[in-house]
Amino acid sequence: MSSTMPDNRISLHKLEVFCSVVERGGVRLAAEDLFVSQPVVSAHLRSLEERLKVKLFQRDGRGMKLTEAGAEVHQWATEVLRGRTELDRSLRDISRGVAGRASIGSSMSVGNYVLPQVLVDFRRAHPQASISLHQSTVEIALERTLDGRSDFAVVATDAVLDANSFEAELIARPPFCLVAALDDEQVGASATVAELTALPFVCPPAGAAIRRSQDSALASIGVVDRRVEIELGSAESMKVAVQGGLGVALLWRESVRRELEAGLLREVQITGHTLYDKLYLVRRRGKRLTAFQTTLTTVLRDGIRELLDQER
Repeated sequence: MSSTMPDNRISLHKLEVFCSVVERGGVRLAAEDLFVSQPVVSAHLRSLEERLKVKLFQRDGRGMKLTEAGAEVHQWATEVLRGRTELDRSLRDISRGVAGRASIGSSMSVGNYVLPQVLVDFRRAHPQASISLHQSTVEIALERTLDGRSDFAVVATDAVLDANSFEAELIARPPFCLVAALDDEQVGASATVAELTALPFVCPPAGAAIRRSQDSALASIGVVDRRVEIELGSAESMKVAVQGGLGVALLWRESVRRELEAGLLREVQITGHTLYDKLYLVRRRGKRLTAFQTTLTTVLRDGIRELLDQER
């Protein structure tokens, strides 16, 4: 007994010819569209029927009409050809660097206040992109990058990164902003370096990367000892403490922008000085980024600089 299973060695070209005959309503018009002779089109149809082991058309007066099996085959063939077209488009997008996957590590401030808007704008413009962002401490972000869980990372740190393990590019210098509660009478509209040493501070925990960055920035203007009132692990909790009157806090300007605009916090100018953090784009040494990931790093680099420049 012969097998009833269709021959699966069916070329996409045969499906294209078949669909053209259906859509144009006959062999002659399909042959004109495909720039081939009518016998060539007819031969493709016969071959397709033999391989599928079904009759695709029946005569309807002077025309051709799909059989019930032919209608099923047409629906299937249309989906196959649509899938091929979508694959072609996706592969072209990947080769152009506008589609693909990327896993990004980040430290907390940049992950919470800078990257989201840049990534949302990029994703909206590139619907084929698959992006995941993992916010953590600097140490964990670097660990994820080193072991391959993240393709690259954007981290704020003043530490010297291990050149044997990482390729690091300084891409921005986010400005710090000293903030106080609106009704805090302990501090005026500005503070000198000498006055800073006497002010109560809300700080990140000792040993945290952002604490080290703050200490380094303050040390650059001669402030080497702060009066720490409380240590809190996130910018959001620090802002609550400042609003509650526990002291001032040195935070990224971008992280307090909304509170300053809404009148929930006020800026205290540091007389004669503007302090900055350091923001790095980091990847594992020797890591080869895909075309898409390279495109994304360029967009992030430019978007971050534009966003932070608006805050200076």
